[in-house]
Amino acid sequence: MQNILITGAASGLGKAIATLYANKGWNVIAVDILDDLGKKFVADLKADGKSAEYYHCDIGQKKNFQALFEQVHQKYNALDILVNNAGVASAGTLEGTSVDEWNRLINLDLMSVIYGTQVFLPLLKQSEKAHIVSTASFAGLANMPGMMTYNVAKAGVIAFSETLHGEMSLYDIGVSVACPAFFPTNLVGSMGDISDKTKGFIDKQMQSSGVSAADVATGIFNGINKNEFLIMTHKKSRTQYLIKRLFPRFFMRQKIKLFLKTMKGIK
Repeated sequence: MQNILITGAASGLGKAIATLYANKGWNVIAVDILDDLGKKFVADLKADGKSAEYYHCDIGQKKNFQALFEQVHQKYNALDILVNNAGVASAGTLEGTSVDEWNRLINLDLMSVIYGTQVFLPLLKQSEKAHIVSTASFAGLANMPGMMTYNVAKAGVIAFSETLHGEMSLYDIGVSVACPAFFPTNLVGSMGDISDKTKGFIDKQMQSSGVSAADVATGIFNGINKNEFLIMTHKKSRTQYLIKRLFPRFFMRQKIKLFLKTMKGIK
């Protein structure tokens, strides 16, 4: 049986990815800090005849990943897929963002991906066909004004993954980075000290996207199977990204117009 480890697996996209792989006969190593939700999710999978285990890990420190590695390595000699999915969201301009918020986003959204990959690489090397996928965001490609810390952290995940993609060719390990746009999830709850109007605006974009966590998980699953590097799970985002690459000045003008309109709407 193949093993997949997913951080942030107790809810949202992580849970959707875990469910999909469990249904396809994989052993799911679910990792989160939401212990009650995570343990219940794993118990439900087991009750349905699936193979799954739950582990607690605060992704904010490398030593926690090292402790997790020791626990996992006691039971498994190889890891086939690592999904660096856990993270938090944020919004705000450069002027309105504190140093603490910068540190929070860089640590939990970028450094956690680096920690997890570094620590679990020895187990990935033991797999016949290993793959690393990290959840970034279309925000890291579009760089919409007003989402400064989130954009920069997720762009860092994309840059890290692209560099890693080349380096992992030494071991024939696949690397992907997933860049979903809005879909219903609980990320708004992790956005920290921002206005209720801003949270409401973002939640509205999520709820009206027409894309579910299960849809994004399926896109990631297909992307891994095709060994795609950049996994764009939203059709609209793929179009927007193409416009950005072909007509960068037009794309920039349009996002500035949207930013100005949005700021007027949430003030």
